[in-house]
Amino acid sequence: MLLSLVVPFYNVAAYFRQLLVSIETQLTEQVQVILVCDGASDGSLELATQHIAASARPDAYLLLCQQNAGVSAARNNGIRHAIGDYIGFIDADDLLLPGYIQALLDVIQRHQPDLIELGYKRFTDAKALTQAKARYLHRSAGWLTKNKAVTEVFQLNQWFPWLRLYRKEIAMDFQFPEGIGFCEDVMAMPALYMAAERLYHLRLPLYGYREHQASASFNVKAEHQQQLQNFFAKLQQHQAYPALHPKWRQLLLLHLAYLLYKLQLDNKNQHNFPSQLARQFRVLVSQCWWLPYFSLRKKIQLAFARYFFNKHRRCNSKQR
Repeated sequence: MLLSLVVPFYNVAAYFRQLLVSIETQLTEQVQVILVCDGASDGSLELATQHIAASARPDAYLLLCQQNAGVSAARNNGIRHAIGDYIGFIDADDLLLPGYIQALLDVIQRHQPDLIELGYKRFTDAKALTQAKARYLHRSAGWLTKNKAVTEVFQLNQWFPWLRLYRKEIAMDFQFPEGIGFCEDVMAMPALYMAAERLYHLRLPLYGYREHQASASFNVKAEHQQQLQNFFAKLQQHQAYPALHPKWRQLLLLHLAYLLYKLQLDNKNQHNFPSQLARQFRVLVSQCWWLPYFSLRKKIQLAFARYFFNKHRRCNSKQR
C-alpha cells in the first residue's frame, strides 16, 4: 500500500457525494481511503456506507466512526489506521481533480520524497472548475532546495493539509492539535517541514478547494481567536516549535499577528483593540522590521494596530 488518504467528514451531505465519486473514479489497489465520520447527523454516514457498498473496490475503503470531536481528532484517528507509505488529507466538501492519484503514485514510485506538494484550484461551482485559475506554492517544479522552498511556504502562509502529502516514516508521531476549532493546520503542518529533507513540487492542479459560507474560515468564534492568540504567545516565547529556524518563526508570527488583527477587526462586538495584543505586535514589528517577504503595509498596520482598529470603528460608527 503506497498511499493512505484520510477524509474526515461532518454534516457535508450536500457536497460529499461529489467528492466520493471523484475518489472512486481514480482508485487503484495501491491506495487506501480512510473515511472518518466525526459524529455526522445529516445523512453523510449513510452516503459513505452506500458508496462503499456500490464501489468497484470496496476493500480500498476503511470507514471509521467516532463521537463528534472535531476535525483534528478525526484526522488523527485516520492517521492511526493508515497503512500506506505516504499519508494525505482530503476535506469532505472538496474534489479530487483528474489525475490526482496517478500523478502522486508516479512521484512516490519514482522519487520517494519526504514531502510532496501539489497545485490546486479554488471554486464555488464545480461546473466552473475547468476555467478556474491554477495555484501553486512554488514557481519551479520537481525537486526543491529545502531552505528556499520552506521559506516560500512560510512566506505564503498556506497550511492547508490537502496541499501536501508526507512520507509516514519521517514523522511517525505526527498529530493535529485536538480541541482547536480554527487554524489547527497552522499549528501542525510546520512540523512536517522541519522533519522533511527531500521536497518535491508536483506543479499540476490536482485538487479542487471549495469555498462556501459553511466553511470554518467563515465561522470563527471568540474561543477560536483565544486559542490562536495562545498559540501566538507560545510561538513567540519559543514554547511552540523551539527548534524552528528564526526566519521561519518570524514569518509565522507576523502572519499570525496580522490574522489576529483582522479577526479583531471583523468582530462586531469588539469595541477596543486589546492593549496586550497591541504591545506584542509593536515589539514583533520592531524585531522584524527589516525582514523581507512580508509587506510594509501589513507591518505598519500591526505597529499601529490599536490606532487603525479604533479609526475603523469610528468610521463605521459615523456611517451608521
